[in-house]
Amino acid sequence: MSFMKHLTIREIPYSERPYEKCENYGPGILSDAELIAVIMRSGTHDMTSVEMAGRILTLSETYPGLMGLYHATVPELMSIPGIGRVKAVQLMCVAELSKRMARMSRVRGRELWTADAVAAYLMEEMRTLETEHLYSVMLDGSSRLIKAEDVFKGTVNMSNVSPREILRLALKYDAASLIVAHNHPSGDPSPSDADFESTWQIFNACNMIGIPLSDHIIIGDNTYVSFSEAGMLENSEYRISKEYNLQNKEQTERIVKCHQKQ
Repeated sequence: MSFMKHLTIREIPYSERPYEKCENYGPGILSDAELIAVIMRSGTHDMTSVEMAGRILTLSETYPGLMGLYHATVPELMSIPGIGRVKAVQLMCVAELSKRMARMSRVRGRELWTADAVAAYLMEEMRTLETEHLYSVMLDGSSRLIKAEDVFKGTVNMSNVSPREILRLALKYDAASLIVAHNHPSGDPSPSDADFESTWQIFNACNMIGIPLSDHIIIGDNTYVSFSEAGMLENSEYRISKEYNLQNKEQTERIVKCHQKQ
């Protein structure tokens, strides 16, 4: 009977060990599993740290790979042999650090001229949310960020979103214009009928107080849809008819494909 010998880290060729590869070539050369292995520091008698990291990356069927770390719980991580409470907490803290690092560039005064810039600003935080959230992004007269706030949290039925809180914040921060953004936890940013309806309500309410709605962006998993780029905010009176939405469906689908991040 043939079998494969289990290799310890010390038995792996020197040039292929994660620590040595990182020192010689930089962390960018390491695979996802190798990066986690460096954080884990050690494996078990039967499993190297790299093999253990591979188990972590395949822990979630819904969110495979590194995305699984955003959604993993301490008990789920501890179900992997060799991972105790301390290592599980360390991994969750690493995931939280990555979120905070992504937010570090989100400072007042950042220019948000394009839908792509707004999506990049919100993507890492919003694409990992498991329920729908609606953000209000308030801009000054030069399209620089004043403030971004999570207006509605939890399960949001977009057709029931009231513009009142959005307008209150825009007036509070003396915004010249604003953008709303919400996420689709499914990862597919294609607009629903409720998304069209809520955009119409917010758009017209903003016009009434003289603070224009510049865009409504729907965040998916590394992809987004911009109502402005799809041509659905072109008219002074936003059209919400099903016929108009149907005409824009093909264009919206093209925009979804265009904005899928690799």
